[in-house]
Amino acid sequence: MFEQTIVLLSSATDFAVVCQACESGGLGFGEERSSLVRGQLGLVHDLAWTECERGHRIRAVRAGRDVHVEMTSSLW
Repeated sequence: MFEQTIVLLSSATDFAVVCQACESGGLGFGEERSSLVRGQLGLVHDLAWTECERGHRIRAVRAGRDVHVEMTSSLW
């Protein structure tokens, strides 16, 4: 199981990232469904979650902010 986390700069609100779980399983860009995931993290928020089309969860956190340990638990 993959635990995927991306860190956004303080002014970023939108992101696009490649799902590493899909890529490592050979489910990448050459197939019908892409491994590219898009998401948003509001400026006042420190944490957001998104999923790829295959259901792999990806956590987005804001750089320079405190993220509580329960937010980073692998027990999603």
